[in-house]
Amino acid sequence: MINRHTQRTTSRQSFPSAPPSSRLYRNIAFAFLGFTGFVVGIAVWMTMTHATVRVQVQRETTRLETSVGLAEQPTEGKLHARIVEGVFDKIQEFSVKEGATSSIVTTTTGRVRITNRYSKDQPLIKSTRLLTADDKLFRINRTVTVPLGGSVDVEVYSDGEGSEYLIAKGTKLTIPGLWIDLQPLIQAEALADFEGQASNRKAVTKQDIDEAKRSLEMIVLQQAKSSLAVEAGLSDQQLDDACTGTSCWMGVYVVDTIEEKANVKAGQETDAFLAQVKLNVQAVFYQRADMDAFVRAKLRDKMPEGRELVELDSQHIVYKLEEVNTALHEAQIRVDAEASSRLTGQSPLLLPEEVAGLGVEEAKQKLLNVPGTEFVEITLRPSWARRLPSQKGRIEVIIE
Repeated sequence: MINRHTQRTTSRQSFPSAPPSSRLYRNIAFAFLGFTGFVVGIAVWMTMTHATVRVQVQRETTRLETSVGLAEQPTEGKLHARIVEGVFDKIQEFSVKEGATSSIVTTTTGRVRITNRYSKDQPLIKSTRLLTADDKLFRINRTVTVPLGGSVDVEVYSDGEGSEYLIAKGTKLTIPGLWIDLQPLIQAEALADFEGQASNRKAVTKQDIDEAKRSLEMIVLQQAKSSLAVEAGLSDQQLDDACTGTSCWMGVYVVDTIEEKANVKAGQETDAFLAQVKLNVQAVFYQRADMDAFVRAKLRDKMPEGRELVELDSQHIVYKLEEVNTALHEAQIRVDAEASSRLTGQSPLLLPEEVAGLGVEEAKQKLLNVPGTEFVEITLRPSWARRLPSQKGRIEVIIE
């Protein structure tokens, strides 16, 4: 019998689960595409971002004080030169300036009475001398005869110039040309105060003399330079400031004054006078290009790494001859120079790697902290970028 309560299990075949919905697939696809786009965007940003950094820098002055040896047969470290020496002199007449005048009393005149107490008449020729007790000499202006026991009035004039010849009325005068025993017997007396005519005359001053010597020294020195250049085998064109090229030369000089004098003294009245100057001049001639190269090299040696020489005016370099030996044909010159320098793109603190990967403001501040910079401008491409590329090759630094 079959038990009705017995449960029979009937074997049935199972069916597969329903497939995921299409929405899930879409989400996965979109996520993958978004991640891919992000990765591609980062890659594009890294390959497309460029930065241009403009840095304005200040000019700074670099000073040079050094010496350089020169010789006609130069050894290492010395420059080629031509060394010559000579003595030069000149005498020249100079006029006294119109404004240098003095007022003096010229010839003094007056009237005297000559009295004769001798036993006979006394003739006196024109220009007979009359002398005061303090040795002021006068002369009569005509021939006269002074009668026995009488007197003669006659005009006289001074033998010299100056206010000391303005003698007063009553002044006694003797006649030194008479026999000594007659002089007390035949004498003259001023009838009135003597008069003199004032005259303005040029008087040389110390300034006149000093200026004449300086002027003459410049003339002699110029003559010396020309003569010594010829002796050194150099032309005026080679020594001209306007000369260009490797054939140009320059010269420095040591000037020793052997003698300087004038034939007058300050205060002396004259319209003109003579001055003389004698100089010993040593000249050292050197090629301008060689000296410029030496100065530039020394200036560059003084500059820190990353700076460059911007401007050097050769006309403002001061050369001073410190030593010269014409016998050995050697010399030493002191050089004082100034030049402008500035930072360059080779400065270690201005290299692209110093700002790679930094934000714009951070990069600006870092560059502005570099001594010698005064303005920084950073331009990024694309414009929405906010940081500089991490690759230094995509950063261009321009120094202005």
